[in-house]
Amino acid sequence: MRVGDIYKTNWGGNCKILMFDDSETFYQPVDENNELIYAKYKTQNYYRTTTDFFKENSTILRRSELTKQEELIHRPDLPLKLNCYKETFWTTDKFETIKEFKKFLDQQQINYRTLENLYTDKIVVIPHGQQSSDKKPVILENSKGVFEGLELMFNCFNIQQPYVNPDKPYFSRFRLITQGREEKRLTGFGLYRLGIKGNVPSFYLGGYKSLLELEIDKNLIV
Repeated sequence: MRVGDIYKTNWGGNCKILMFDDSETFYQPVDENNELIYAKYKTQNYYRTTTDFFKENSTILRRSELTKQEELIHRPDLPLKLNCYKETFWTTDKFETIKEFKKFLDQQQINYRTLENLYTDKIVVIPHGQQSSDKKPVILENSKGVFEGLELMFNCFNIQQPYVNPDKPYFSRFRLITQGREEKRLTGFGLYRLGIKGNVPSFYLGGYKSLLELEIDKNLIV
């Protein structure tokens, strides 16, 4: 399986792989000419499924690659997730300085040197409500072509801060079941690829697992 390959899926239609890792595969549908159906849309949330499910329920139709324009827009070289930690949750406190944020990380026994860099000059960060609603996006930019991990997460914590409920240090997801209502809870923090917004790579702020993992992980049921 490679980025750009065209597959026929068992759940309907043909698609092109935009990016993937060991856990998740992101894709978009294609037309009869194997062109991306939503190519003209500057804002997209990618279709996604687990990589295992994709491999088991699709058949390759054509070896292909992304066009240079598609690579520039969708940036498959960027990670699908980064800086995911289970030890703590987003805070209600706003950090005024990076020094304050480093102190917070030390208190959580997280070594700031382990925070991953993000090699691009512009992203859109979308904070996430604790019951899975997207909030107002924020553009982050740098002039160096890289977001250093510490500064990136300093900004992300301050972006998420207005939406944190101090009494609920977790994201929750509810669904109705035969016996009533089922709730899943997800702690931690992390940065996850969502799609593009204005042709700029977009990421959402979540827990230590992605929203897809939250959907399928029964161990998160409380």
